[in-house]
Amino acid sequence: MKKTILSVAIILLILTIQQVGAEMAICTYSGDQDIPAVSGNIVVWHDERNGNWDIYGYDTDTGTEFAICTNSAEQDDPAVSGNIVVWVDDRNGNEDIYGYDIETGTEFAVCTNGADQYEPAVSGNIVVWQDWRSGNAKIYGYDIETSTEFAVCTESSAQPYAAVSGNIVLWNDQRNGNWDIYGEYIEVDTEFAVCTDEAEQREPAVSGDIVIWEDYRNGNSDIYGYDIETLTEFEVCTDPDAQTYPAVSGNTVTWVDNRNGNDDIYGYDIEKDAEFEVCTDSALQTYPAVSDNVIVWQDNRNGNWDIYGYDIETAAEFSICTDSNGQYRPAVSGNIVVWQDYRNGNPDIYGYDIESETEFAVCTD
Repeated sequence: MKKTILSVAIILLILTIQQVGAEMAICTYSGDQDIPAVSGNIVVWHDERNGNWDIYGYDTDTGTEFAICTNSAEQDDPAVSGNIVVWVDDRNGNEDIYGYDIETGTEFAVCTNGADQYEPAVSGNIVVWQDWRSGNAKIYGYDIETSTEFAVCTESSAQPYAAVSGNIVLWNDQRNGNWDIYGEYIEVDTEFAVCTDEAEQREPAVSGDIVIWEDYRNGNSDIYGYDIETLTEFEVCTDPDAQTYPAVSGNTVTWVDNRNGNDDIYGYDIEKDAEFEVCTDSALQTYPAVSDNVIVWQDNRNGNWDIYGYDIETAAEFSICTDSNGQYRPAVSGNIVVWQDYRNGNPDIYGYDIESETEFAVCTD
């Protein structure tokens, strides 16, 4: 009897140990699921289970999947902030922007102008996008609280990309004959130049008062930043090799860096004015994302693309998913990481809770 009890206890212990760091699928339906985005406990993606691209969501707190938009037309390119989801929708015969309030379960039109609208971004109650009603790309916005659309920038030159954080909108701008970075304070309707150096500036990202971008003034792609509060530009990294794909959260900037002859991940603490290595493994690391003290990226050290992470506070790297099939394009918000996963032969969405070291399937349709 004692041996039986002991055996059962050992089995239970093994099962408990196996659950630590175990994965949970978010969505594993047989159709394709792509482009996951995450904000807090909400994951969203576009989903082909119904024969066209729809938008679905998943609540990591409750483990519940929910449909956001299953209109028979195509829905694509979702973005999420808190309880608000936005996407590109072609139900009217052109590309429009629609939104959904998760809390109220209500869908709403953001912009249904007869021209095309692309690449929506959302922060709080503000949605911004690229708008072609004038014949080339302009930046428009929408205030969800007041149900009001507004022009952000309608300069005659092209503005092809918008990012938003709170009441600050940033975009690429070609008014000076090259790609520069401009911004707008939405509350006071005031535009400002971030960087108008005669070289190219691309890929702006913003978090709070900090803007970062790729900058070619030194003959290669470097990373520069701008503090909106102090109106001060600063160098993040000007190593003579290429730095690309910058991302920012709070005082932390991360990017892909080629100084070692392959793509690695580096970081920079704005407050301390200190650069740090995140991952310099001899394999390739790319597509970094950052939230608070966590940096995640796509890594092929194991012969296929996996997902790894780094805790800035402890300076510790950790594996998130090393399944033998491919994992791509991680996104992170707080302790939740999500990515596109091919373990089932088609793209699904999986996630990982850093705090509990638990992987979960978001959608495996």
